[in-house]
Amino acid sequence: MEFKFEEQWAEVLTILFLALGFVIAVLLQSALFTFLSVIIAGFLGARVYYMKRFSEPIFPFVLIIIGFLVGYLLGSFWASRLWVLVFFALSFALSYYLHLKGIFAIFKREDFIK
Repeated sequence: MEFKFEEQWAEVLTILFLALGFVIAVLLQSALFTFLSVIIAGFLGARVYYMKRFSEPIFPFVLIIIGFLVGYLLGSFWASRLWVLVFFALSFALSYYLHLKGIFAIFKREDFIK
């Protein structure tokens, strides 16, 4: 069985982001820092989702975002996993909404520089 990165890049990146989420959550031993970092991750995940939603197949990016979240949930020993999930979902939804309304801009858009 031959490994082709061009065909399996989404699975490889999902495993890497799962491990990255686990390591970040384990290293952050304060619940406050855990919640702050998952809020930032939710904002960044929504930004990636917003940028890729119409230009490329979205499923690989959703898989990568969910992989990071699962790794983060597995590694968050010092914070409530329910609150981690709630903060991620709320920050993801808020960031996506702010991108849709144009409050957060993407640098590649033509009307970014006014």
